[in-house]
Amino acid sequence: MKIVCPNCNANGTVPDHEISEQGRFLSCPRCKHGFTIRKPRAGNNAFLVDTCPSCSFSTFGDESFSTCPKCGVVVKAFVERRREEVQRLRDQELLGKKFSHDAAPSQPEPETTVVADFVETLHPVNLIGWGASLAAVIVLGMGLWGVLEYHGGDIQAQLSAQRDEPVSAWYVFLHYGALPWAKSLYGLALLATAVLFMKRNAQSLTVLSRLLWATIFFIPLYFIGGFVLWVMEPIPHAVSGYFSEVVNIALMSALWCIPLFLLVRFLSDRRITSVVKR
Repeated sequence: MKIVCPNCNANGTVPDHEISEQGRFLSCPRCKHGFTIRKPRAGNNAFLVDTCPSCSFSTFGDESFSTCPKCGVVVKAFVERRREEVQRLRDQELLGKKFSHDAAPSQPEPETTVVADFVETLHPVNLIGWGASLAAVIVLGMGLWGVLEYHGGDIQAQLSAQRDEPVSAWYVFLHYGALPWAKSLYGLALLATAVLFMKRNAQSLTVLSRLLWATIFFIPLYFIGGFVLWVMEPIPHAVSGYFSEVVNIALMSALWCIPLFLLVRFLSDRRITSVVKR
């Protein structure tokens, strides 16, 4: 504790544990005046301990102190500060648990998950992708079957035997072999595009639109080409036959091209472009 000489006002310090409960007599080293010092009475709010909670200094029960004579820490302030730190750590722990509980996504019900997966499967992008994939497999299968069944030499010999002039290999390929190869290549391209389209590839939407437009233009040309070949056949043709062929071309072209045209228009819908951007 701090002491002051009542005679000359010289000051100094004396450890609290060196002052007994009855007091201690001291002589001022400056004026040699003698006086007695006593420990100050602790207030009701003071913390009296015999072991320092900070540096573990102990008087071994001989006396108590509220301020450590070794490190000078105020016991009350130290204890209250420790209590505040412990309370703050508890509050942070509780807040962290609450935040983790609120942030953790709730586990969806099994039925809700099944319904959500089913709805995602029925998304227009998936429906178009699966439909295009199925059409691509069919066209590819027809094309590969036609390629395997194509025997140019046999067809050339058969046609040459039916006509006065021999038929060239190019003529045979263009009339009987080119279409299976075109179907195979088209089916392969459409299948690859459909797979990328279902994966939301950015370029697949443009490629799929172009492939559909190519089909829209090809179908009428295919029927018109068949009509031209029919006209060129060395057989008699009736007027009703011409009329029937023209009506058949118009109906078949409309039957195939109108749905494809509507599909191309639907590819520009926001439900498609928002998922698969061009």
